[in-house]
Amino acid sequence: MKIGFAGNLDKEGIAEFRARLMEQATGLGEEAIAIDSVEALRLEQYAPQLLVVIGGDGTLLRFASEAAQRNIPLLGVNLGRIGFLSEIAMNEFSSAIERIQRKDYRIEERMTLLCSINEVPFASCLNDIMIAKQSFSGTIHIDMFCDGQSVGSVFSDGIIASTPTGSTAYNLSAGGPVVTQSLDSIIVTAVCSHTLHIRPIVSAPDAVWTFRVNGEGFVAGDGIKLRNVNPDDRIIVTRSNLRVRFIRFQEHNVFELIRQKLT
Repeated sequence: MKIGFAGNLDKEGIAEFRARLMEQATGLGEEAIAIDSVEALRLEQYAPQLLVVIGGDGTLLRFASEAAQRNIPLLGVNLGRIGFLSEIAMNEFSSAIERIQRKDYRIEERMTLLCSINEVPFASCLNDIMIAKQSFSGTIHIDMFCDGQSVGSVFSDGIIASTPTGSTAYNLSAGGPVVTQSLDSIIVTAVCSHTLHIRPIVSAPDAVWTFRVNGEGFVAGDGIKLRNVNPDDRIIVTRSNLRVRFIRFQEHNVFELIRQKLT
Protein backbone atom coordinates (compact mmCIF):
# COMPACT_ATOMS: atom_id res chain seq x y z
CA MET A 1 0.00 0.00 0.00
CA LYS A 2 1.25 3.46 -0.90
CA ILE A 3 0.80 5.84 2.04
CA GLY A 4 1.23 9.60 1.84
CA PHE A 5 2.33 11.57 4.90
CA ALA A 6 1.34 15.22 5.25
CA GLY A 7 1.39 17.91 7.90
CA ASN A 8 1.89 21.59 8.47
CA LEU A 9 5.65 21.76 7.99
CA ASP A 10 5.74 25.36 9.23
CA LYS A 11 5.07 24.08 12.74
CA GLU A 12 7.97 23.01 14.90
CA GLY A 13 8.54 19.27 15.12
CA ILE A 14 6.10 18.18 12.40
CA ALA A 15 8.84 17.16 9.95
CA GLU A 16 10.49 15.01 12.63
CA PHE A 17 7.19 13.41 13.64
CA ARG A 18 6.46 12.67 9.99
CA ALA A 19 9.85 11.04 9.44
CA ARG A 20 9.26 8.83 12.47
CA LEU A 21 5.86 7.65 11.22
CA MET A 22 7.17 7.07 7.70
CA GLU A 23 9.91 4.87 9.14
CA GLN A 24 7.32 2.88 11.08
CA ALA A 25 5.18 2.41 7.95
CA THR A 26 8.18 1.23 5.94
CA GLY A 27 9.05 -1.20 8.72
CA LEU A 28 5.56 -2.69 8.37
CA GLY A 29 6.11 -3.27 4.66
CA GLU A 30 4.28 -0.24 3.27
CA GLU A 31 5.50 2.35 0.75
CA ALA A 32 5.79 5.76 2.41
CA ILE A 33 5.97 9.06 0.51
CA ALA A 34 6.19 12.62 1.82
CA ILE A 35 3.45 15.05 0.76
CA ASP A 36 4.70 18.56 1.52
CA SER A 37 1.61 20.54 0.52
CA VAL A 38 -1.87 20.37 -0.95
CA GLU A 39 -0.37 21.30 -4.31
CA ALA A 40 2.08 18.40 -4.03
CA LEU A 41 -0.83 16.03 -3.44
CA ARG A 42 -2.60 17.48 -6.48
CA LEU A 43 0.47 16.92 -8.66
CA GLU A 44 1.27 13.40 -7.42
CA GLN A 45 0.82 11.28 -10.54
CA TYR A 46 -0.05 8.07 -8.72
CA ALA A 47 -2.22 8.99 -5.77
CA PRO A 48 -1.50 7.33 -2.43
CA GLN A 49 -4.06 4.81 -1.24
CA LEU A 50 -4.09 6.46 2.20
CA LEU A 51 -3.14 9.94 3.38
CA VAL A 52 -1.87 10.24 6.95
CA VAL A 53 -2.26 13.83 8.17
CA ILE A 54 -0.23 14.80 11.23
CA GLY A 55 -1.42 17.73 13.32
CA GLY A 56 -4.74 19.23 14.34
CA ASP A 57 -8.09 19.73 12.68
CA GLY A 58 -6.86 22.77 10.77
CA THR A 59 -4.26 20.70 8.95
CA LEU A 60 -6.80 17.99 8.11
CA LEU A 61 -9.15 20.61 6.70
CA ARG A 62 -6.42 21.90 4.37
CA PHE A 63 -5.96 18.49 2.75
CA ALA A 64 -9.57 17.28 2.88
CA SER A 65 -10.87 18.72 -0.39
CA GLU A 66 -7.97 17.52 -2.53
CA ALA A 67 -8.09 14.09 -0.90
CA ALA A 68 -11.80 13.93 -1.69
CA GLN A 69 -11.11 14.93 -5.29
CA ARG A 70 -8.79 11.93 -5.62
CA ASN A 71 -10.89 9.58 -3.46
CA ILE A 72 -8.10 9.14 -0.89
CA PRO A 73 -9.14 8.18 2.66
CA LEU A 74 -7.64 10.20 5.50
CA LEU A 75 -6.14 9.03 8.78
CA GLY A 76 -5.65 11.89 11.23
CA VAL A 77 -2.86 11.71 13.80
CA ASN A 78 -3.71 14.29 16.42
CA LEU A 79 -1.09 16.75 17.67
CA GLY A 80 -3.46 19.69 18.07
CA ARG A 81 -5.47 20.97 21.01
CA ILE A 82 -8.92 19.75 19.94
CA GLY A 83 -8.67 17.06 17.28
CA PHE A 84 -12.33 16.38 16.50
CA LEU A 85 -11.42 14.89 13.12
CA SER A 86 -8.32 12.91 14.05
CA GLU A 87 -8.56 9.21 14.81
CA ILE A 88 -5.36 8.28 16.61
CA ALA A 89 -2.46 9.61 18.68
CA MET A 90 1.18 9.29 17.63
CA ASN A 91 1.81 6.22 19.80
CA GLU A 92 -1.10 4.37 18.17
CA PHE A 93 0.17 4.63 14.61
CA SER A 94 1.84 1.22 14.20
CA SER A 95 -1.17 -0.65 15.58
CA ALA A 96 -3.44 1.44 13.31
CA ILE A 97 -1.48 0.41 10.20
CA GLU A 98 -1.61 -3.22 11.31
CA ARG A 99 -5.40 -2.95 11.66
CA ILE A 100 -5.66 -1.41 8.21
CA GLN A 101 -3.57 -4.27 6.83
CA ARG A 102 -6.09 -6.70 8.41
CA LYS A 103 -8.95 -4.58 7.01
CA ASP A 104 -10.12 -4.04 10.59
CA TYR A 105 -11.55 -0.58 10.05
CA ARG A 106 -14.43 1.24 8.39
CA ILE A 107 -14.74 4.23 6.08
CA GLU A 108 -16.77 7.19 7.32
CA GLU A 109 -17.90 9.67 4.68
CA ARG A 110 -18.58 13.34 5.41
CA MET A 111 -20.44 15.80 3.18
CA THR A 112 -18.86 19.02 1.95
CA LEU A 113 -20.25 22.38 0.88
CA LEU A 114 -19.64 24.04 -2.47
CA CYS A 115 -19.21 27.81 -2.41
CA SER A 116 -19.74 29.67 -5.68
CA ILE A 117 -19.52 33.42 -6.22
CA ASN A 118 -21.32 34.81 -9.27
CA GLU A 119 -21.70 31.24 -10.63
CA VAL A 120 -17.94 30.58 -10.37
CA PRO A 121 -17.09 27.64 -8.02
CA PHE A 122 -14.49 28.65 -5.46
CA ALA A 123 -14.13 25.85 -2.92
CA SER A 124 -15.53 22.63 -1.51
CA CYS A 125 -15.37 22.86 2.27
CA LEU A 126 -15.61 20.17 4.92
CA ASN A 127 -16.40 22.46 7.86
CA ASP A 128 -17.96 25.75 6.85
CA ILE A 129 -18.23 28.80 4.67
CA MET A 130 -18.33 32.20 6.29
CA ILE A 131 -19.40 35.60 4.99
CA ALA A 132 -17.98 38.28 7.25
CA LYS A 133 -17.52 42.02 7.58
CA GLN A 134 -14.28 43.69 6.54
CA SER A 135 -13.78 45.97 9.51
CA PHE A 136 -13.61 45.29 13.23
CA SER A 137 -16.33 47.80 14.10
CA GLY A 138 -19.97 47.86 13.02
CA THR A 139 -21.96 45.06 11.41
CA ILE A 140 -22.52 43.63 7.95
CA HIS A 141 -26.00 43.57 6.40
CA ILE A 142 -26.68 40.27 4.61
CA ASP A 143 -29.78 39.24 2.65
CA MET A 144 -30.45 35.49 2.79
CA PHE A 145 -32.43 33.25 0.44
CA CYS A 146 -33.10 29.51 0.65
CA ASP A 147 -34.19 27.81 -2.57
CA GLY A 148 -35.18 31.20 -3.94
CA GLN A 149 -37.34 32.12 -0.95
CA SER A 150 -36.38 35.14 1.13
CA VAL A 151 -35.31 34.18 4.65
CA GLY A 152 -34.72 37.76 5.71
CA SER A 153 -31.94 40.27 6.28
CA VAL A 154 -29.45 40.05 9.12
CA PHE A 155 -27.24 42.69 10.71
CA SER A 156 -24.38 40.76 12.30
CA ASP A 157 -20.65 40.13 12.32
CA GLY A 158 -21.24 37.53 9.64
CA ILE A 159 -23.05 34.36 8.55
CA ILE A 160 -21.76 30.78 8.85
CA ALA A 161 -23.04 28.00 6.58
CA SER A 162 -21.75 24.72 7.97
CA THR A 163 -21.92 20.99 7.45
CA PRO A 164 -22.67 18.58 10.32
CA THR A 165 -18.88 18.20 10.63
CA GLY A 166 -18.57 21.97 11.03
CA SER A 167 -21.51 22.18 13.42
CA THR A 168 -19.11 21.56 16.32
CA ALA A 169 -16.68 24.25 15.13
CA TYR A 170 -17.36 28.00 14.68
CA ASN A 171 -21.08 27.29 14.33
CA LEU A 172 -21.21 25.90 17.87
CA SER A 173 -19.30 28.88 19.28
CA ALA A 174 -21.79 31.21 17.52
CA GLY A 175 -24.76 29.52 19.21
CA GLY A 176 -25.70 27.17 16.37
CA PRO A 177 -26.93 23.59 16.91
CA VAL A 178 -24.90 20.41 17.03
CA VAL A 179 -25.99 18.17 14.14
CA THR A 180 -24.99 14.50 14.24
CA GLN A 181 -22.89 13.18 11.37
CA SER A 182 -25.54 10.72 10.21
CA LEU A 183 -27.77 13.61 9.08
CA ASP A 184 -26.57 15.45 5.97
CA SER A 185 -27.77 19.05 6.22
CA ILE A 186 -26.74 22.69 5.90
CA ILE A 187 -26.73 24.77 9.08
CA VAL A 188 -26.91 28.56 8.74
CA THR A 189 -26.07 30.65 11.79
CA ALA A 190 -25.56 34.38 12.26
CA VAL A 191 -22.54 35.52 14.27
CA CYS A 192 -23.32 38.10 16.99
CA SER A 193 -26.58 39.01 15.30
CA HIS A 194 -28.38 42.30 15.91
CA THR A 195 -31.45 40.82 14.18
CA LEU A 196 -32.79 38.65 16.98
CA HIS A 197 -35.86 37.20 15.25
CA ILE A 198 -33.76 35.17 12.81
CA ARG A 199 -32.41 32.10 14.57
CA PRO A 200 -30.05 29.33 13.38
CA ILE A 201 -31.59 27.29 10.55
CA VAL A 202 -31.07 23.65 9.59
CA SER A 203 -32.01 22.95 5.96
CA ALA A 204 -31.94 20.00 3.60
CA PRO A 205 -28.46 19.18 2.25
CA ASP A 206 -29.49 19.95 -1.32
CA ALA A 207 -30.96 23.35 -0.45
CA VAL A 208 -29.45 26.24 -2.39
CA TRP A 209 -28.55 29.15 -0.15
CA THR A 210 -27.93 32.56 -1.69
CA PHE A 211 -26.41 35.49 0.17
CA ARG A 212 -25.96 39.14 -0.80
CA VAL A 213 -24.04 41.70 1.23
CA ASN A 214 -25.18 45.30 1.49
CA GLY A 215 -21.70 46.71 1.85
CA GLU A 216 -18.23 45.18 1.72
CA GLY A 217 -17.19 41.87 3.20
CA PHE A 218 -15.24 38.72 2.47
CA VAL A 219 -15.91 35.00 2.08
CA ALA A 220 -13.81 32.32 3.78
CA GLY A 221 -13.92 28.54 3.36
CA ASP A 222 -12.67 26.32 6.19
CA GLY A 223 -10.86 29.30 7.68
CA ILE A 224 -9.12 30.39 4.45
CA LYS A 225 -10.10 33.68 2.84
CA LEU A 226 -11.44 33.09 -0.69
CA ARG A 227 -12.10 36.66 -1.86
CA ASN A 228 -13.65 40.00 -1.01
CA VAL A 229 -17.31 40.56 -1.89
CA ASN A 230 -19.51 43.60 -2.44
CA PRO A 231 -23.21 44.28 -3.17
CA ASP A 232 -22.80 43.21 -6.82
CA ASP A 233 -21.77 39.69 -5.80
CA ARG A 234 -24.01 36.68 -5.27
CA ILE A 235 -22.64 34.01 -2.93
CA ILE A 236 -24.22 30.56 -3.36
CA VAL A 237 -23.75 27.65 -0.95
CA THR A 238 -25.06 24.14 -1.53
CA ARG A 239 -23.95 20.55 -1.15
CA SER A 240 -20.84 19.56 -3.08
CA ASN A 241 -20.62 16.24 -4.86
CA LEU A 242 -17.32 15.59 -3.02
CA ARG A 243 -17.33 13.40 0.09
CA VAL A 244 -14.38 13.29 2.46
CA ARG A 245 -13.50 9.76 3.57
CA PHE A 246 -12.00 9.04 7.00
CA ILE A 247 -10.48 5.84 8.36
CA ARG A 248 -12.31 4.93 11.57
CA PHE A 249 -11.61 2.16 14.08
CA GLN A 250 -14.47 2.88 16.47
CA GLU A 251 -17.75 4.75 16.73
CA HIS A 252 -17.43 8.34 17.90
CA ASN A 253 -19.87 9.96 20.33
CA VAL A 254 -19.90 13.60 19.23
CA PHE A 255 -21.46 14.67 22.53
CA GLU A 256 -18.70 12.97 24.50
CA LEU A 257 -16.11 14.63 22.27
CA ILE A 258 -17.65 18.03 23.05
CA ARG A 259 -17.52 17.29 26.80
CA GLN A 260 -13.93 16.08 26.61
CA LYS A 261 -12.45 18.68 24.31
CA LEU A 262 -14.47 21.85 24.86
CA THR A 263 -14.64 22.00 28.65
